[in-house]
Amino acid sequence: MKSPSRKFRYEELTWPEVREVVLEQPVTVIPVGTIEQHGPHLPLITDACTATEMSRMAVERTAHALLMPTVSYAFNEHHLDFPGTIAIDTHPFINYVVGIGKSLSHHGFRKILIVNGHGSNVPFMDIAARTITNHTEAICALVSWWSLIPHNVLQGIRESEFPGGMAHGCELETSVMLQLRPDLVQMHKAEKDIHFEKSNFIWWDLQQPSPVTYQEWFSRYSKTGTVGDPTKASSEKGKRVVEAVVSRLAEFLDEFRLRTIYPRVDHH
Repeated sequence: MKSPSRKFRYEELTWPEVREVVLEQPVTVIPVGTIEQHGPHLPLITDACTATEMSRMAVERTAHALLMPTVSYAFNEHHLDFPGTIAIDTHPFINYVVGIGKSLSHHGFRKILIVNGHGSNVPFMDIAARTITNHTEAICALVSWWSLIPHNVLQGIRESEFPGGMAHGCELETSVMLQLRPDLVQMHKAEKDIHFEKSNFIWWDLQQPSPVTYQEWFSRYSKTGTVGDPTKASSEKGKRVVEAVVSRLAEFLDEFRLRTIYPRVDHH
């Protein structure tokens, strides 16, 4: 557990403190979300909030990690038919996160973890993580928080249908927000919305992605901006998910910090 006096937020350090803390080689954790519509019942900040808060809780549990300021804006052009969404083009988004990683490596940090809260961030943050690893002395990994939920926990809480019940503004995301920020959830406006075309190869669900990767304009298959059944959500479900994710994330931070960075071998 962290010391009560330990600073764990990167931006709260002074530059001499950064110079000192880098000697301990903490893992630097970058939460990445987005600002976009999540149906009529969840706030625009949902993805940034979930990634940030669960990252914060995990960093607080370990003595050797730093929480970076959240990257709140990301790629979500496909949501623009719904008011509120802020969309960033692909290359500026990737380059922005790579710039953060390059700066951290320049200052001596060698372990960087991107904690993702937005499904469509995955391909872009994968590229960013690989670029940081290939072009700096640091190594960078990527994890989406829902991928850390143990199968038995997810199966134990799930009441919505598969596929589709846990996709966007859904049973899962709404439950987590009910636990993290219940003041921002308007459950009386939540409604089931699973209208995408049935297919054996294309579907949307956070528990298990479809074998074919495909994303089109959200308004073509969602009436409300939601994909899933948020009416099945509860704070108790969110509590179980958050605890499982935070526990596994903290465990990984401790493991990743000790991961060996072996020298490259040029076989030419």
